[in-house]
Amino acid sequence: MSDATHVGGAVIEVRDVSRRRGGRLVVDDVSFTIAGGEVAALVGANGAGKSTLLAIIAGALSPDRGWVAIAGATSGRRRQLGYVPEAADPPGHLTGGELLALAAALRRAPPLDDATRACLGVDALASQRLERMSLGQRRRACLAAALVGAPPALVLDEPDNGLDADGLDTLVALVAAATARGAAVLVATHDPAVRARLAARELHLDAGKLSSRSP
Repeated sequence: MSDATHVGGAVIEVRDVSRRRGGRLVVDDVSFTIAGGEVAALVGANGAGKSTLLAIIAGALSPDRGWVAIAGATSGRRRQLGYVPEAADPPGHLTGGELLALAAALRRAPPLDDATRACLGVDALASQRLERMSLGQRRRACLAAALVGAPPALVLDEPDNGLDADGLDTLVALVAAATARGAAVLVATHDPAVRARLAARELHLDAGKLSSRSP
């Protein structure tokens, strides 16, 4: 397992990870690494195990077997990454500003920087409750929360869901900025055009296993 990580070194490490659900292997002995400054896209059909694997990497689920390290650490890794799940649905009574403040407190990080706030347009959402936001606005707010503290890894499950063309441009720009500072990004999206715009290396998941098409 690595210690400190840098651009080009492994930031996300997944080793021999398996997870059962209802007696079925939904993630089956998966191993890969993502380097700092790299974007990787997890590709597969619905039910292939993508969301389960991303939740394990993010620390929201525990593997039955294997381990995950973020920036060399296997414990406490939830503070080392920004995670946007597919069904990102934080408590609706929170405002956009309260969501960002909560993310900063949990990650023990400074508030989101002004440039990222402006890029995402979250100041306009600061006093708006999440339950009153459109899907695209909630995705922007959740992406902003994931970026608080400039974590070394981002795990994004269908981050383009609900985004309009401007929102997609913003997503691409923010991922590019994250990789430029040395972050590793793992994203799941069904849209090959989005994967192309992110210049993502593809990891193909088939019935819980990385297929032979994976680099």
